Amino acid sequence: MSRCHVLVVEDEQTIAQNVVEYLEAQGYTVDIAYDGKAALVQLGQQTFDVLVLDLGLPRLDGQQVLQQLRHQLGLTLPVLVLTAREAMSSKQACFEAGADDYLVKPFSLAELSLRVHALHRRATGAMSSGPLRAGPLRLDLRAQQAFVGDKVVHLSPRCLKILEVLMRDPGRLVSRAELEEALWPDGPPDSDALRSQIHLLRRALSQEGFNGVETRHGLGWRLQTADEA
Repeated sequence: MSRCHVLVVEDEQTIAQNVVEYLEAQGYTVDIAYDGKAALVQLGQQTFDVLVLDLGLPRLDGQQVLQQLRHQLGLTLPVLVLTAREAMSSKQACFEAGADDYLVKPFSLAELSLRVHALHRRATGAMSSGPLRAGPLRLDLRAQQAFVGDKVVHLSPRCLKILEVLMRDPGRLVSRAELEEALWPDGPPDSDALRSQIHLLRRALSQEGFNGVETRHGLGWRLQTADEA
């Protein structure tokens, strides 16, 4: 998957900067607009992969931005609405106008990142069952089998899932919350469970000559790109 370019449209500067800094730390390229008209200008001049859109914007509100985005600019990029409006009528209006997801404030930055990643993944067709490749690594999703070059890497189902998440976007920093959600969707595990799975994955890959799973302490993990490995 290519590096994801996100436009964040939010007039509250503290929220906007927190979102931008968090997404950038996760490996996203992020631009920002503080009002609806500025957002439309940027959308008309650049290509973005995901739009994070507040509703209560000056000059042109988020609902109007969404309508012009779909009907005047004709853009199909996925849109995550970010708002304090909890009413079902607001959600319905946004989805009818072309929104793809809806997150109510206050929100978790980790959850926001998960939703952005899911929207980008669906939009780029990265959910396909074909093999994933990253440098010498290959992951056959149909057979649930990993390879380093021609060598088979014997991995548990959870290690395979970690490798799949990392390989879908090599170079992107993947947070603990995202990996735990992928491995244990019903709730977070014991605090050491993920660390143990990462250790097993690293050991198995290292035995076949691959050492490209990088830890960013306190932030998460990333798979080194072909240039780095």
